Amino acid sequence: MLNLNIQYSLEKDAETYVSYVYQFEALEHGRVNPKKELLERLDQELQNILANTKDKETAYTEVLSYLTKKNYENPQLLKNSIKTLEDRWNAVGSQVIYSLEFLYNKPFPFENVTLYLTTNNICPYSYEDKYFFANYKYASEQMDIAKHELNHFMFYYYYDSLRNKLDLEKYELLKEALTLFSSPNQTGKPNELPLRKFFETKLWANLDEAIAAGCDFLLKYYPEVK
Repeated sequence: MLNLNIQYSLEKDAETYVSYVYQFEALEHGRVNPKKELLERLDQELQNILANTKDKETAYTEVLSYLTKKNYENPQLLKNSIKTLEDRWNAVGSQVIYSLEFLYNKPFPFENVTLYLTTNNICPYSYEDKYFFANYKYASEQMDIAKHELNHFMFYYYYDSLRNKLDLEKYELLKEALTLFSSPNQTGKPNELPLRKFFETKLWANLDEAIAAGCDFLLKYYPEVK
């Protein structure tokens, strides 16, 4: 079974605010001004830091100071969240991995992945470094996030060759839309919607068939995806 190492890192948490709120370094996939939406969901002190800081380095330093202060005020909060999530993963993690292996008809390819808790409202990931984020508050959503992100890791591992067929935006859209098969309760990003609806038009023999058809769909109907 996958060893999911659950941690909280002040430094990693601060990086999410700089990379996705101070700037927005991810593909937008049709979202309208996601940076503004994320900023407005934060408390006012943090909004002021991120809206008024002149450069990334200063933003990181000030956000880290803010998070350190908040963590000092209630150091047990995130420790409790880690323990709750560890217990939950121990209870259902094997089912999460089994469901993904059944979907892909392939073994989960990694022995160790890290889940970092975040106080931010976006949950980025790094395939290269094998970690992803989940919000510390929403225990009911954490397993869905885990399944979603681990689905991405399997797609990247087993279908890396599709980068030669699809441009980056289409490849990433395919990756995102495939979470329909593992997390159908999630709605996805705006540009995913046509591909998700296409996937819903039939019962696919297997994921390989769906992916091949999805590639053809993207190449035919998404000549210039933004």
